[in-house]
Amino acid sequence: MTTMQTMSIHRALSELKTLNERIAKAINEADHVATDRKSAQKIKGLSIEDYEKTIQSGFDKVVSLIERRIHIKDAIVQSNAMTEVIVAGETMTVAKAIERKTSIENEEKLLTSMIEARRIAINKLTKENESLPKRLEEYLTAILGSKENAKKEEVELHTKAFMERNEYILIDPLKISTRIEALDEKITNFKAEVDAVLSESNALTTVNV
Repeated sequence: MTTMQTMSIHRALSELKTLNERIAKAINEADHVATDRKSAQKIKGLSIEDYEKTIQSGFDKVVSLIERRIHIKDAIVQSNAMTEVIVAGETMTVAKAIERKTSIENEEKLLTSMIEARRIAINKLTKENESLPKRLEEYLTAILGSKENAKKEEVELHTKAFMERNEYILIDPLKISTRIEALDEKITNFKAEVDAVLSESNALTTVNV
C-alpha cells in the first residue's frame, strides 16, 4: 500500500517537471519486446529469463512513473479549482488566475485595437477640421462674392449651414478614452500581481499524493 505524502504545490509542480523528463527517458530506454533466434541462449548479454525480467521491470517503471504523475497532476488540478487567491483586488480560484494569464491576451488585443481606432479617428477629425476655415472662406466667396460687402446675417447663415454640413465630430458612444484607461489599468494591475500571488499560493498550499 502506497503511503500518502503531503507536499506543497510548489514542490508538486517541481516533481511534475522531473517526472516528465523521467517518463520520457524510461520509455526511451525500455525494451518492450524483442526478436532473436529460437536457439539463442542470451539477449544483450543476459539469459532469456533475465532479459524477460528486464522487459517487465522497464515496463513497470514506466507505468509507475506515469501513475505517479497522474496522481500529482490530479491533486494540483483539484487544489487549483478550490484554492482562492486575490489578484488586483479580485477574488478568484488559482485555476481561473492561471487561465486568465493566457486569455488576457484577448483583452490586450482589444486594448491595442481601441488605441489604434482612437488614434485614426482623432487624426482624421483634426485633419478635416483644420481644413475648414480655408474651405469656408472659399465657399463664402463663391456664394456671396466679397464677404466685406455681404450682410452680416447672410455670412452667419451660410457659415452655420456650411459648418453643419462639413464639420467633423467624434462618434464615441463607448467613451473610448475612459474605456482605454480602465482596461489598461485592469491589465497592468493583473499582470503585475498574478505571478507573485500564484507563487505565494503554491508555496503555502499543500496536497496529499
